[in-house]
Amino acid sequence: MLDITWIQHAVGHGGFHTGHLDVLGEGSFNWAFDCGSRRTAKFNEYLAAWARHSPMALDWLFVSHFDTDHVSGLDNLLSRTVVNNVMVPYLNEREFAYLLLHEIARENLDRTLFDLAADPTGFFVTRGADRVIFLRGRRPDDEAGISEGGDPDRPKDERGWYTVISPSPSTVSGPADKSISPAHVQIVEGGFCEITLHAQAVGLRLKPYRAPVQPYALRGIIQAIKNLVGATFVGSIQPGLGALAYAVARHARTAAGRAGLRSIYKQYVGSSNRASLSLLSTPLVSTGVGQHWSLLRPFRWTDGSGSAPAWVNTGDAELLDSAELSDWQYCYRNELAHVRALALPHHGSDKNSSAALQSLCPNATLVAHVREGSKKRPGDAIVVAAGDRLASVTEEIGSTVRMTYRAYNSK
Repeated sequence: MLDITWIQHAVGHGGFHTGHLDVLGEGSFNWAFDCGSRRTAKFNEYLAAWARHSPMALDWLFVSHFDTDHVSGLDNLLSRTVVNNVMVPYLNEREFAYLLLHEIARENLDRTLFDLAADPTGFFVTRGADRVIFLRGRRPDDEAGISEGGDPDRPKDERGWYTVISPSPSTVSGPADKSISPAHVQIVEGGFCEITLHAQAVGLRLKPYRAPVQPYALRGIIQAIKNLVGATFVGSIQPGLGALAYAVARHARTAAGRAGLRSIYKQYVGSSNRASLSLLSTPLVSTGVGQHWSLLRPFRWTDGSGSAPAWVNTGDAELLDSAELSDWQYCYRNELAHVRALALPHHGSDKNSSAALQSLCPNATLVAHVREGSKKRPGDAIVVAAGDRLASVTEEIGSTVRMTYRAYNSK
């Protein structure tokens, strides 16, 4: 009655995760989390082959954050696949500017990144997406939580399915590109939400999360950028979320401009990953149905029955600090015991998580998507803590991690 397949694709240092749901006699539903790799040319070949063998539309595309190795394949994906809904983290001007500085410092000057920074809504909608939803982090005085129930987000589709987003998204007034209807861009407040797909008595729950909004630590970074790009900044056109990110992107076109921006980055050392989305995905079934899942990783096969599994992706989320981890744990507190696959943040970096995160998902295979032969990632502390639970997904096809699930009528 219901089959689901999750795949962490073998793209090396980057991220491309897909999920596929089939309901007997009712059609299919597809989603993806991130689409990029440092080895862009090889990844584009992989993506082209994937699109030929998976010609179905993506109902949802989740972009954890805008680092190049997580978005470099988006243009290619959108040119080959219909994408209906896109969810991205909402970034304020400081976060966008810092993101660009971070990538410039690493000498990642990918055109896709700058287009996304200038106008994320326009980037996706002009490439065929029906809707872009921003997930804004919870403010310190916000009440955390998800309301029960809710009306369908949109009418039933041609498959007879409908979705509920809780809390409901609201329309963003005045997109940067006036040719784009406000109906195409929405925002969800509160830091996390649930997207529930219903098809008869079965369905799917997708639960994205981003860290709460905190007072920005780098107090002088904006003034330093303005001092550097002042002539460009003053009077410039303001696409996307404002002139600052646009000015940084323009200033980075020259070697001298990039050198100046790199010096600011070195002065205000920090991280651009705080806004990175996590995503939990898990089946929804009624009580009394039979359930079986299996997870295949290199040289190991595990399976189980009796409960629905969950897969959690974390992008480059910062979950090393105990307060950050506590907020993340609160969001997923009811599902952590059922997580069978956890993609470790930032490719298994010691700077983004520790054994504390691993202990929250005691039944999970721990996945790190890394470059073959990398000596930096996963980090030494992560490797020691993970032990034989660790599965490294590299560019080698045989390193793919796949989980399947089936719900069936047991009577």
